[in-house]
Amino acid sequence: MSVPLLIACMKLLITATEHRRIVALLARSTVYGGIKEVSMPQFHPAEQLPCETSRNMGPQREDEQITRTCYCIWAPFAFCFIFSSWLATTDLLASPSTADSGTPVRFNQETLFTIQTGLGDFDSASRAAAIEKRLDRLAHAPDSSIPELAVEDQEHTSYIVTPDEVLLVVTEADAKASGHTRQELAETYVSRIRTALVAARPVQPVVPAHLVGVEELISATIASALVIALMVAFRFGFPRLYRLLESWRGTRLRGVSVGGMELLSSDLLTDLLLLLSRTLRTALALAAFFVYIQFVVGLFPWALRLEADLYRTLSAPLEHSQGLRSGLGALFFGLALTLFATGVFLASLKILQQLFPRLTDWIAAWGRTSLPTLKVQRVELLSAEQLTDGLLGILQAVRFLALAFLIYFYASSVLGFFPWTRQLSFELFGHILRPVYVIGGVFADSIPNLIAIVMIVLVTRYLLKLIALFFRGLERGAIRFTGFHQDWAKPTYGIVRFLVIVFAAIACFPYIPGSQSEGFRGISVFLGLLISLGSAAAIGNMIAGVVLTYMRPFQLGDRVKIADTVGDVAEKTLLVTRIRTIKNVDITIPNSLILAAHIVNYSSAALSPPPLILNTTITIGYDTPWRTVHELLKKAASGTRNILSDPEPFVLQTALNDFYVSYEINAYTGAANQMAVTYSELYQNIQDAFNEAGVEIMSPHYSQLRDGNKTAVPDQYLPKQYEVPGLRITPLGKWTNQPNDGSLSRNEAKP
Repeated sequence: MSVPLLIACMKLLITATEHRRIVALLARSTVYGGIKEVSMPQFHPAEQLPCETSRNMGPQREDEQITRTCYCIWAPFAFCFIFSSWLATTDLLASPSTADSGTPVRFNQETLFTIQTGLGDFDSASRAAAIEKRLDRLAHAPDSSIPELAVEDQEHTSYIVTPDEVLLVVTEADAKASGHTRQELAETYVSRIRTALVAARPVQPVVPAHLVGVEELISATIASALVIALMVAFRFGFPRLYRLLESWRGTRLRGVSVGGMELLSSDLLTDLLLLLSRTLRTALALAAFFVYIQFVVGLFPWALRLEADLYRTLSAPLEHSQGLRSGLGALFFGLALTLFATGVFLASLKILQQLFPRLTDWIAAWGRTSLPTLKVQRVELLSAEQLTDGLLGILQAVRFLALAFLIYFYASSVLGFFPWTRQLSFELFGHILRPVYVIGGVFADSIPNLIAIVMIVLVTRYLLKLIALFFRGLERGAIRFTGFHQDWAKPTYGIVRFLVIVFAAIACFPYIPGSQSEGFRGISVFLGLLISLGSAAAIGNMIAGVVLTYMRPFQLGDRVKIADTVGDVAEKTLLVTRIRTIKNVDITIPNSLILAAHIVNYSSAALSPPPLILNTTITIGYDTPWRTVHELLKKAASGTRNILSDPEPFVLQTALNDFYVSYEINAYTGAANQMAVTYSELYQNIQDAFNEAGVEIMSPHYSQLRDGNKTAVPDQYLPKQYEVPGLRITPLGKWTNQPNDGSLSRNEAKP
């Protein structure tokens, strides 16, 4: 950029700063009230700009604030203008000039476009000559109709084709040389070629009016009458609609509010509906006029030339505007679009600044009053305050994302307004649009698979309902199978349900999006390995639980003994079994340990003949007759609760020991769960029975020498003349080989 141009820009900026009062007034009118008709007063140095801040600050501070405001408003535009001017005058990024080397493509003495690059072994002149030959052949084809031109985009090229041949090729080099994208350049070429072909057609002779057919005139008259009737209907119908909408203002058309926060007022909603109705009226009128013109022109062949001339007339301003986009015209055109985009950007920021604080206040008020707590049964997972804080956090994240997206979109749009930075704009848009396209394409491709998954899930659901109905019949006994117990119905249903769900998951697996990728397979193998290594014990317990279910060693409520644990079965699951002891202690035992240990079930014997036998052993000396002991033990057992009288209790003599006899009392009971209480009462009754009979419950041990004392044989076995011998004492010398001193006679008893 030249130094004088920079100096001129700086002078322009200084001049704008000197007139900051006028600029500030325009800025206020633009920001707060929109651009309105403002009379420009004559400011004097002593005058102050009427504003709210001037009430509390002096003229010097007001001037400083106005200066900063002017800098903030005009600095971005000045920088954008200077930077764009530098780009326009820089050789590195300058737009290709029309004076650059290239070969024009001419048709009917008119230049359509210029070929500036070669293609393969063909230079620009060879390409232009070949295109001219194809256009000439296309214009002089026997068929009088204009062929359809289309653009076929490939990865790096765009082909302009007709139904019969390829007319020309547009490459990335052509697009870069022209300052446009490849797609835009191809569409421009198609438009110019089509216009030239229409103009090159031979002029149709004008048919005199008296030779026009009667049918065409009648059709044109009817079409004109219909259009006039439609316009009259619009003239009287839409004003009535406008008046109807105005009458509904504040009555039938009420404001739109969500949770007490008004989003659209009644007046704003009415104005929107009026705007939409007026837009609809204009669109319908234009569409009717367009259809009418096309229909009438198609009735008269001589009007085709008129249509071609009209098309050329209308397309000329568009081609002229496209020409302005190069060089300095493109610079000012981009600056104008940048100014418009900046206004839209600032308005959007203002909307975000006003919308999100209202949403924040509304969510905070709603959370304190109406938001319930999140509970699972009686456990409170999240309170209302925590939910409100979470919603506010999400709202802040949405605000940040909206602001980031707005800035990103604004920057990309501004870069796209200038030819020198348009490619960068396309790249920035591509960073966002490319993932969206990929995700959208994957989702669209996954729709058939998702439908298949939904169908499998529905079939599995109703199949499980049918299976559950069948097993409920087995559990109630409505359906019976030989050898299949009713208590097997529920666990068997669980196993069958698990297998059906596993098969359904296997069937759904190939239809899951991404299931065929290597990453998905690797993660699946890794998770399977973790589950197989970490759940070996759990799987062993599950298998043991299934085996125990069908072995039926115990049922819920049975009194069992598993290893050293005695108690009632409180719960049976696929993994563990819980035992409640007589002390009300719950003991959890893994099913694998139960399967490996011995199981004693007291309740199963108590419920089926012969009943459970409770037994205990006592020892009585030989001096008590065994029949007496038997009678006393049976008497004690018969008087005990929970002891059955049929079958009767019985006594077994289990051992003849050195000093006593072992007696075992055996009694039948049907209350296995009351074993501890039954044993305690049995012991009490045995004590009472033996005490009443005068029999000592003891196991005598003899430490004397049996020499003259009474024998331990019961009395009924002794002869009638039996007398208890006395104790005999013999001197110790006889046993120790010492001389006798004669103090004791030989016949005296020894100790």
